[in-house]
Amino acid sequence: MKPVAVIAGANSAIATAMIPALAEKYRVVAVTRPDRKLGVSAGDQVDGHLSCDYSEPALEELAESIRSEWEEIHLLVCAVGTLHGANLTPEKRLAELDRDQLDQYFQVNAITPALILKHLLPLVPRGEPAKAAFLSAKIGGIGDNRLGGWYGYRASKAALNMLLKTASVELSRSHRKLSLVALHPGTTDSPLSEPFTSNVPDDNLYSPETTADRLVSVISGLTPEDTGRFIHWDGSDLPW
Repeated sequence: MKPVAVIAGANSAIATAMIPALAEKYRVVAVTRPDRKLGVSAGDQVDGHLSCDYSEPALEELAESIRSEWEEIHLLVCAVGTLHGANLTPEKRLAELDRDQLDQYFQVNAITPALILKHLLPLVPRGEPAKAAFLSAKIGGIGDNRLGGWYGYRASKAALNMLLKTASVELSRSHRKLSLVALHPGTTDSPLSEPFTSNVPDDNLYSPETTADRLVSVISGLTPEDTGRFIHWDGSDLPW
């Protein structure tokens, strides 16, 4: 029987595009917020579709649902994240910082992924190879910040990176066969990036399918020695 892959934020363009390739090797369990839906084609290829608002009580219920139906997780992909929305716009200047907006960035981009790892980790077997890949962003790397701007998004992705790096140190002792990494998917033609791609050269703007193929390729090649890495879609290391 195929091992189980859980994809949180499965309705995102990149995650949805990853499902067909992952379904070749895994029984895929898609997780979305209650108000989000999977596309028909993706829905036909998953072994299960669960709803979760990502609160801690809901994450506890999610973990129990997965445990009762699928028992273990051998691959966890987290594509939960936000860049813009009805009341959310990346800040260009310090004067634009807003407490509520910063809170939203950190809640969605850093805190929620960390809590997903916390609650689903007990389903990851300690004695078998397993992988956990969290979508981050190159501009969350402090060493990469030369242009400024996008305060909340940058800072929340940097926080995610630190949470993952810290967890990787702990889990390298308790889950020696686990590969826990942060992945940069590249600029993708998706609803998340659409308002900001007008000046992106065509050869630097990738379709969700291209991005998905690259990420699945990186994930497929992960070994426990990779745990704690921040990885570009081409497999190279990115600066924290």
